[in-house]
Parts: sequence; C-alpha cells; structure tokens
Amino acid sequence: MSVTVWWHQASFTSAHSIDDSSDGAFLSGVDDWNDLSRWRGNSEFDRRRTLQVNFVYDLPFLRNHQNRAVKTALAGWQISGIATFMTGLPVNFTCNHSGIGKSMKCNDTPAFGVSKSIVNDPTFGPTLQWFDPSTISMAALSQFRADGHAGMFGYMGRDTLTGPGRNNWDQALLKNFALPIHEKSVLQFRFETYKTFNHTEYQGIQAGCGGTTPYGSSCSGAQNVGNGLVTSAWAPRQLQVGLKFMF
Repeated sequence: MSVTVWWHQASFTSAHSIDDSSDGAFLSGVDDWNDLSRWRGNSEFDRRRTLQVNFVYDLPFLRNHQNRAVKTALAGWQISGIATFMTGLPVNFTCNHSGIGKSMKCNDTPAFGVSKSIVNDPTFGPTLQWFDPSTISMAALSQFRADGHAGMFGYMGRDTLTGPGRNNWDQALLKNFALPIHEKSVLQFRFETYKTFNHTEYQGIQAGCGGTTPYGSSCSGAQNVGNGLVTSAWAPRQLQVGLKFMF
C-alpha cells in the first residue's frame, strides 16, 4: 500500500529578544529615567523556541475500488494540517503599593521560578499555580526612595519568568470532486478544525503584589488571593465546513 506525504514546510526558530521598554515602561511602567539600562531584560514577545510544521497527507484507502460510486465518494481524501510548538512568553511582575501610587518592581528570593502545583482557589476550585507567590515580596520602604542605590524600585528585573508554552494542531479533511461542466472545474469540500485535540493551553498568569501588601512582606496571603494562578487559556476547538469552487 503506497502512501504519499508532502511536507510543505518545517521550520525551527531559536531566538532571544532583549530590550528596555516593550512592556510600555516609557508610558506607564516602572522607570528610572537616569538609568534606563536598569529595565533591560527579556522582551514581552520573547519566545525562545518555535517549531512549526505543515503537511498534506494523501489517504490511500479505496483508490482501486471497483464500485465507481464508492470510489467517488470515499476515495481521494486528504488530511492537511499545521502543528505549532512554542515555548511561553515572559511574565512581568509589578508591586503596586497604595501608599506610593506608582508601579514598582517586586523583590524575589533564590527559590523564585516556575514551580507548578494545584491549589484550591476559593472561587474556581482546584487551579494550576504557575509559581509560588511566597518567593516574591513587596519592596521595602527604603527601596521606594529615588536615591539611585542598588535595589531602588525593587530588585526583580523585567519579564523574569517564562509563562506557559503552546502545543497546537490545526487540521483539515478535504476532497476535490471533478465537475462535468468543464474538465478543470473542481468542487472542493473542506472540514476544518482549529485546535483539533482541544486540550487546555494555558495563557495568562496573575503575577505581582496587591496594594495592601505591607512593605517587605510576601506577595501571598489574604491580600494576594490568586497570585501565581493561571487566569486564562487559549480559545477552545473550533469547527468549520466549507465548499470551494475552482475552475
């Protein structure tokens, strides 16, 4: 049994983007206008690795069936698809103390990093927690002085944590039906699925410290309910049926 596969494209990208303002720091973020290099870090759009493959697969079934009606209806189908695998985007942290009225950076501990676990959220029940909120804290009061000392406006840099990646498949089942009106006329039937396997792909993360957190205190507890939790996901599977007339 012969099988034909055409690989239209397969690409892999490994990259690292660094800047000092893709999070909008010049407009509303945390700025030290005397030393903008303090906010140099991973770009908001920094995806380290991306693999994309698209393909067309000729289904070999019933090609030589003796019944013309069966062959016309069931043979000659194709599967096409685009598979995308990407590492996550950076997560940025801010500590917004109500006594200052301006976003600052948080402080972090050596234990800070991706540390996935399941916690019981009071509203949503068991929820994925992407990092331990006790590993970051509100900056100390002395760090809120614009005196240029180390740790001013918080020790944590920009975009220091990597968020959830993606594993997405878009696929289509299609067949061309020859039309008798002209030898080159074709009616193509397409059944398309976006996010075919419909598995959960996490997206947003709640990250930072609430305004009522005391200076120097951990970004956990009652004043930071939900901190570290996954807050959103990419859209679920979508189905689409279409006809295309080609001549």
